[in-house]
Amino acid sequence: MPTGAALKQMEDEKGIVLRFVIGRSANRGDSLDREIDNENRQTNDFIFLDGQVEATEEQPKKSKLFFIHAVETWDAEFYAKVNDDVYVNIDALGATLSTHLDKPRTYIGCMKSGEVFAEPTHKWYEPDWWKFGDAKSYFRHASGEIYAISRALAQFISINRSLLRTYAHDDVSTGSWFIGLDVKHIDESKFCCSSWSTGSLCAAV
Repeated sequence: MPTGAALKQMEDEKGIVLRFVIGRSANRGDSLDREIDNENRQTNDFIFLDGQVEATEEQPKKSKLFFIHAVETWDAEFYAKVNDDVYVNIDALGATLSTHLDKPRTYIGCMKSGEVFAEPTHKWYEPDWWKFGDAKSYFRHASGEIYAISRALAQFISINRSLLRTYAHDDVSTGSWFIGLDVKHIDESKFCCSSWSTGSLCAAV
């Protein structure tokens, strides 16, 4: 992550805002919370989500709160969510997104599907497995490593926050909010981060 000065320069020169998005410890005010607070006082590069507990099972809710916070804080053309173990070429990301400015309702990422697991003991268990039909396959959605949505979609999430439910996984949850809307789904191979191949703008660690 760039330093505070580098972040400010990026915002001023490129119009790109980068932040770590984080909830709070389940034991509010413990040593982990204090360490993050101390770091943020030096770097000012965190977004703290009120009422959000930092836990794996809370990731879908965290993604929703992030988009709500982001669209209410910054007037941007796109809002991107990136996992913390993914490296991103910021210039390439900006250039790719700029080619879609003419599409007001855009959901862009490395689109995938995948099996829905009904066994409670499975790592990727989906409590709502029965909603996905006999084949138990998720609808197409962008991989959670990195994806972006346009301002109109972020506004939709903010306005309808109380109606948008979440599933077991944050990427599936986000995809579910757009499946019945007039949204342009863009399957962009540059957002596939499994390897840093020619043309990719990201790489997973």
